[in-house]
Amino acid sequence: MRPLILLLFILNSALIISCNSNRNRSENKQKPEQSFLLHGPIQESTAPKNLTAYFDSLQQQGFFIPYHTDSTEQQKVIHTVALLQKYQIGERKYYPAEEVQAALELMRHELGYRQNHRGEELTTEETGFFFRFLEQAARLCPDVHLLADVASADHKVGVINFQEWSYNPLYSFLLYENGKGGWNTVAIDTTGYIKIEKIFTLQKDGQTYYLLSNNFQLLGFSQFIFMIENGIASLFQGKQYEESINQWCEFYPEDATIIFNPQKICWNFCHKVGEHYQQIEGTKTLYLELAKEQSYFHVE
Repeated sequence: MRPLILLLFILNSALIISCNSNRNRSENKQKPEQSFLLHGPIQESTAPKNLTAYFDSLQQQGFFIPYHTDSTEQQKVIHTVALLQKYQIGERKYYPAEEVQAALELMRHELGYRQNHRGEELTTEETGFFFRFLEQAARLCPDVHLLADVASADHKVGVINFQEWSYNPLYSFLLYENGKGGWNTVAIDTTGYIKIEKIFTLQKDGQTYYLLSNNFQLLGFSQFIFMIENGIASLFQGKQYEESINQWCEFYPEDATIIFNPQKICWNFCHKVGEHYQQIEGTKTLYLELAKEQSYFHVE
C-alpha cells in the first residue's frame, strides 16, 4: 500500500503546484514589454485631415498592412480607409461599420497567427498600421456599439477584445468618449494577457468608476478601473491587487463559481443552492475599496 499512497501524494502535489502556478502567473511569468504605443487622446487640431494620405505615409515609413493570404485583403483595408475618409468629410452619410470590423478582423487574424506561431513578440512595423487604423476608426465612430464587444450601461465606455488563433487573448482596448462624437482608445495591460467580458458602472462619493472585468474563471480573472476626473482619464488596476488575489486564492475550491457583488464591490467563491449562489464555507472574500487612484483591494 505504501507505494500507492506515495504515488497519490505525488499526483496530488503536482495538481496543487499546477493550480498555484496558474493563480500566480503574473508573478512567475515576466510580462513582455509592449511593442506598441497608442497615441492616446487625439486632438482634432492634429487629427489627419486626409486619411488616405496619412496611411500611405505610414506604409512609406515601413508600417505595413498585416494580411494572411493574398493582396486582396490588403486592398480591403485600403478601401475601408477610403470609406472612412469619405465619412470624415461628409461624402458618406453612414459610418462604414461592417467594413471597419472586417478590416480589423483580417489584420487581427494575421497578427494573431504571427503571435501564436512565431514564439516572439510582434514588432512595431507589424503592429503600427493596425493600431493607427484602430485609433482613426474609433475617433470617427458615432456609436460605441459599432466597435465594442462589451459596453457600459451608460454607453460611455466600451472594450474591444482581439484574440490569437487560439482562445488566448491578443489585445484588449478601452474605448471612451472623446467629446467630439467619437472615441479615444487605450490599450489594457500588455499583449496576450487580458480579455474583458463585463463592464460594471460603480459610484462612490460622486465619482463614476468603470470596472473592466473578467470574473468567470480564476485563470483569466482580471480587474481594471477606469475613471475620468476633471477631464483627465485614468486606467489602473488598483493597489495591492496581486497580493490580494494570491491571498484570496489560497482557499479556492476547485468546483467553485466566482460571483461578483456590485453593491458591496466584492467577489466570493460560491456554490449554487437552488436558484441562488451561496459563499462556500471557509473561503474568503475579495474586496475593492474605491478611492480614485488610491483604490485598493483587500481580503477578509
